[in-house]
Amino acid sequence: MNAGQAAAADIVVAPNCMRGHASATEVAAALVAGVRRARPAASVLARPLSDGGDGTLDVLHATRGGRLHPLDVIDVLGRPAKARWLALDRHTAVVESAGLCGLGALRPHELRVLEASSASVGHAIAAAVAAGATTVLVALGGTAVTDGGAGALAALGARFLDRGGRETDPSPGRVTGAVRVDLTPARSLLSGVTVRLLADVRTPLSDNLDTFGAQKGITAQNRPAAVRALHHLTGLLTDAGDRGATKRFHTPWFGAGGGIGFGLSAVTDTTARSGAEALLDITDPDDTIGRADLVLTAEGAIDEGTWQGKLPGSIARLRRERGLPTAMVAMRADEPADHPLVTTHLIDNPRPGAALTGPALRRGLARAAAEACAARAVAET
Repeated sequence: MNAGQAAAADIVVAPNCMRGHASATEVAAALVAGVRRARPAASVLARPLSDGGDGTLDVLHATRGGRLHPLDVIDVLGRPAKARWLALDRHTAVVESAGLCGLGALRPHELRVLEASSASVGHAIAAAVAAGATTVLVALGGTAVTDGGAGALAALGARFLDRGGRETDPSPGRVTGAVRVDLTPARSLLSGVTVRLLADVRTPLSDNLDTFGAQKGITAQNRPAAVRALHHLTGLLTDAGDRGATKRFHTPWFGAGGGIGFGLSAVTDTTARSGAEALLDITDPDDTIGRADLVLTAEGAIDEGTWQGKLPGSIARLRRERGLPTAMVAMRADEPADHPLVTTHLIDNPRPGAALTGPALRRGLARAAAEACAARAVAET
């Protein structure tokens, strides 16, 4: 986060979205209501955010402007779908993987990981480049894919070829049928283009299936095939002249989004970093989040991923280094923080087992925010 000159707010509300339940803006409004109830005299600033997952386009469009472009794509399972990409300026574009091949668009029975493709991400990048973009920010979180970016590469022109020289489907269930990949068309398309990966977790691709596979549909039965697919893709890229593929397979941040950035980095100049920190740099230049007396952040669950780069964990870590408190609000806490400056507050569900949405969710968020303010007041006495 960058130092700035603007006066710090007493309390900043900076949540992620709660995928399938509420947008970051909706979560922020409910938390602010709870803060005002508990601390009516406090200066409160709402700063809805993202970490490179769901809602990244909306957050950047709301804070930095630009133009949203509609796009016809195929979804993660090959069906026609509507999507968007954002032109921040004439030469900078943003592509959100969650809005193209995300978990949020699928029902549990539609999680077919060996078929799931990141092709729509490639189509969106191609559209942005055709419109003049020379820098493309690719937000990686929240996807339903584990294809290592093979689908995106094919959409950008890469040709996966079988023993007969015929093009073959590079989805995880079929990519092992390819004996080589011609990356030349994709490299030509992206010549002079820089891709900046905004990763929501620092997990390398080598660990992706173990850490996040279950939520994408990985089971004991299909896991061996998914693992073989990723190793086969790595070999294909290496044989095609990508000498850094094996190293990137084990490099932090490149496992985010099912490894989409892993594939993209084989064909163009690519950097990878924390999406949460990048979004903070872009949307909070005055460092209000870093200097507030208290920050409330939130997402659906506090779990292992929270501490591997997700927004709440990133905010808590950055503020903890400055000796400042952070309150984290969630529906579930599997791995709550173990630090006196970081508190965890769960949202009450009046109907356990039922989906927490609408007015019940808003009331629960407000109560959790009021509880966080009260807990901080006690700690300060």
